[in-house]
Amino acid sequence: MKFDLQKDDAFAVLSSTKPVVENLHFVRIHNEKIEMIAKQCEVEIKKGFGNANDHFGNAKTLEDHMQLIFLLDCINFCFWAEKDKPVWEVAFPKKEAPNGGWYGLTKCFAKALHNKIPLLDAAFLSKLTLPKAREIFVGQDNVEIPLLPERVRNLVEAGKVLLKKYDGKFIRVLEKAQYDVLNLVPLLYKDFSSFRDYSLFNGEKVYFLKRAQICAQDLSYLSTIYKEFEMKHLDSVTAFADYKVPQMLRYFGAISYTIDLANKIDTKTLIKKDSREEIEIRAATIWCVEKMRQVNDAYTAAQLDNALWQISQNNIGILPYHRTKTIFY
Repeated sequence: MKFDLQKDDAFAVLSSTKPVVENLHFVRIHNEKIEMIAKQCEVEIKKGFGNANDHFGNAKTLEDHMQLIFLLDCINFCFWAEKDKPVWEVAFPKKEAPNGGWYGLTKCFAKALHNKIPLLDAAFLSKLTLPKAREIFVGQDNVEIPLLPERVRNLVEAGKVLLKKYDGKFIRVLEKAQYDVLNLVPLLYKDFSSFRDYSLFNGEKVYFLKRAQICAQDLSYLSTIYKEFEMKHLDSVTAFADYKVPQMLRYFGAISYTIDLANKIDTKTLIKKDSREEIEIRAATIWCVEKMRQVNDAYTAAQLDNALWQISQNNIGILPYHRTKTIFY
């Protein structure tokens, strides 16, 4: 399949990040590793990614599942602990082992719903307070989830916008988007400010749209339990520029860093949001996965990205990922 940047770049993620990867100062892409990593990802993809309940938790109806996934992705960011600080983890039910990160977040929602806290209700979210959120998202040993005030702001915004424009229901957003990724991602960007994930590079906007795109991809997993559900144009999604995927690309040798940047990452020194270093890491991530897609176009960029993320869950002792305080990943 021949790749046409103009035709196949629906959200300007590839075209806007291209000038960055053509002028890298702190990051290097090693193209000779791309095909090997694509093959590793294919092995992982063939194992399967499970179904929607495995990744998001149970909900009573398809409509509730849509609402749940959207709200999870409103606050799907920054789960890591700062250097020498305790890691946020959640155990629910109590007999189960605690989980951090994304799976810890799903446990918080499951626990809240179990305790009759209407966390899927837009009216409740529109008035969510910091003390109530602290109770809902509390971790083991009372460890607070990172960036809690920012998460509250995102959920309050989500509740208010859903109430004002969509009858309080995310299904109305999907109906307006006609269950089409090409419509959904721009709609999330337009109506919910927390999904406006871009940086400025030489005065121009560089689009990443990590959470808007991953929301579309996450919704697609509902087809595993609701056969009538389908998201159109999933192949338009790029990689999700976060911190775990570049960690794995570095592990496999597809990217490397200057000595100074590598030292910052390996010592868990914070990398400033919108710094050239951070923009380069994210842009290189997008293009490495895109190159993988071009050598193995049987799979979407999102599938290859998910494979790298899944591999990362089973690797212990690899070099750290970069740490940037942000609501976007």
